[in-house]
Amino acid sequence: MAPVINPSIDISEFQKNPNRSVKRAGNLPLAVLTDNKPSFYVFSPEGFAEIAEIVSDLEIAPKLKKRMSEKSKAIRVTTSEL
Repeated sequence: MAPVINPSIDISEFQKNPNRSVKRAGNLPLAVLTDNKPSFYVFSPEGFAEIAEIVSDLEIAPKLKKRMSEKSKAIRVTTSEL
């Protein structure tokens, strides 16, 4: 069973005014429930942007760690040389 996130709302209540429901949740994910079980999750644009940034950071972290271990191979340049 999927975890219920707080805040949550029943699907029939969500259907009455989805924009208001999302606004009330703020930047938190909103669980939309059917029979007290999560059917789907809704995010504000700002909340989604935060999640996208976290995912991006998680994807790039291994590359950064690898490059940091190869730091001795780096060539020093100034910004004017770029």
